Amino acid sequence: MNLERLEKRLMKDEGYSRVAYLDTVGVWTIGFGSTRLFGQPVKEDDSVTEDVARIQLRADIYGAIIDAAQIFPRFNELDDVRQEVLINMSYNLGSHKLTQFKNLRSAVDALEFRRAAEEMVDSKWFTQVGGRGQRLVAAMKTGQWAISEDKVTI
Repeated sequence: MNLERLEKRLMKDEGYSRVAYLDTVGVWTIGFGSTRLFGQPVKEDDSVTEDVARIQLRADIYGAIIDAAQIFPRFNELDDVRQEVLINMSYNLGSHKLTQFKNLRSAVDALEFRRAAEEMVDSKWFTQVGGRGQRLVAAMKTGQWAISEDKVTI
């Protein structure tokens, strides 16, 4: 996988917040979508610099990689783009919620990527994440990022 590209995509998808805020499901969040700060749950009065948020982002990415590899037994057989899709979903949802995507897990295990993309669309997650979901579904289906996606800027 391309860690630099993954990091840039997550920064763009999550956005940056210096101060803690309640996310759409009522969880305190900070930085680039982190719900934990140096191992502790984010609290209402927390704040971070962008440099600290990037450090936490990288720690969260590594956690999401480990989770995705555990949830999807054939993870290491996937191309870089599809690995990045699953890591992005793991980062966004957390491992517990991603394990609930049983049909997606089955499709990825069978290396049926069109079906995997359909399972992504057929979820509450897809309706909640807007353009992010559309980009991830297209990448899962094709194994390629859209040309404009290759030029992710922050």
